[in-house]
Amino acid sequence: MTERVKFSSSNRRLALNIGSNYANVALMALITLLVVPIYVHTLGAAEWGVVALCMTLQGLLFSIDVALAPLMLRDIARAAQHGRQHIVHLRFLRIYGSIALGAFVLGQLAVLGFQHPPVPSIAPLADGLDWAIRLVLVQFLFQFSNNAAIGFWNGQERQRYANLRLAGFTLAKHGLALLLISRYSGTATMYLAPFAVISMIEFFLNFRRVQFEVRCRNKDVPANQPKPSSMVDEAEAASGWRAFVGFGLAASLGLLTTQIDRIFLSLTLPAEQYGVYFIIGTLTLSLLQLQVPIYRAFLPRMATANSAKKIVAAMLKVSLSLLTLPCLTMAVFSEMLLKLWLHDDVIAVTGATPLRLILLGVAMTALYAPFNLLLISQHRYRTLSLINGTVFLVQLLVLVAFTPAFGITAGAMAWLGCGMVQVSFAIFIWCTARDQHPLQMGMPS
Repeated sequence: MTERVKFSSSNRRLALNIGSNYANVALMALITLLVVPIYVHTLGAAEWGVVALCMTLQGLLFSIDVALAPLMLRDIARAAQHGRQHIVHLRFLRIYGSIALGAFVLGQLAVLGFQHPPVPSIAPLADGLDWAIRLVLVQFLFQFSNNAAIGFWNGQERQRYANLRLAGFTLAKHGLALLLISRYSGTATMYLAPFAVISMIEFFLNFRRVQFEVRCRNKDVPANQPKPSSMVDEAEAASGWRAFVGFGLAASLGLLTTQIDRIFLSLTLPAEQYGVYFIIGTLTLSLLQLQVPIYRAFLPRMATANSAKKIVAAMLKVSLSLLTLPCLTMAVFSEMLLKLWLHDDVIAVTGATPLRLILLGVAMTALYAPFNLLLISQHRYRTLSLINGTVFLVQLLVLVAFTPAFGITAGAMAWLGCGMVQVSFAIFIWCTARDQHPLQMGMPS
């Protein structure tokens, strides 16, 4: 009876975490739909162009988190079993902080260089753009470092708490930005300043909250039991960097597989054709983002489970119901979907087949996701690199071979090839996988 109660409580927490993660994604989408049009209208085309450029730069910088977030979730979950999660938090805080500080310093030096370019042929930065980039770099310094605190809570399956803090600070940033640009000055710097300032406040408040939780926990540790911090050595402190470097190649290849179609088609197709594909690709990337709430909820469990295959099977069921089946349904009605979304019959007819193939590819990618987490959990970075490298090679061959004849459909065929390769590897991994205890996988013990 006790085991049944524990199982029910565990499943309820998992469901609440998944729901909370999706609610956070929905909030971000709602902000985009409701607030961005106000920003565009208030700022005007020129100032909004500066903001868009700065957000693109920030997006590139934040892509580094792709190689860090899974590792932190995994290591925090394992360390929490021994009361050492704050040690892993400090380790990743150093990593996040070092990367953020390095990018901040290099970015500020680059801005300074472009303000007074040494080569006459290089045009200096436009008025206002220099300060806008400086503010974005300030925001990145604190927002990226703040991911260490968010990972601290997510890794302990306290994702509702983490999402509530994220939502609160996000609403504060947009609320203050709207107030300043509407009442004082509709400039890019006035828009970006609240994001930089509140990101700074968010970082310090979250850091203090984590430290408070650590102090409270240490008070509960018996006096004759050594505090967890006394168990750390230099080799363990360096393990976060080693894991980051080891996983970095696989993560970089994985990120490239999601962008190679856009890069290739933008260089080879006329702008009008690529414009249609870009719209479809935007929908694709949005669907891929819907996998993130699921992996955040399941990775901590997979990292600590004695039978990871059971967690893979459970995650497969969730991915199948929340992602794969909806993608297959949308694939059947791809033309109708485009008509309802864009209200453009020409684009709907042109993009229906590419969208259908992409949706089939995304449906298969959703089925592969649990196996991707299994490999991360088991530190199998070489296998991850092999899979992502194979996917990238297949995509590139498809694009080179079929773009001249099929145009934007070749990009969709590349996504279909991606899904087929991933599902093939997933079947092989399932048939050959053996459960390993977390202590056998280099966990921070």
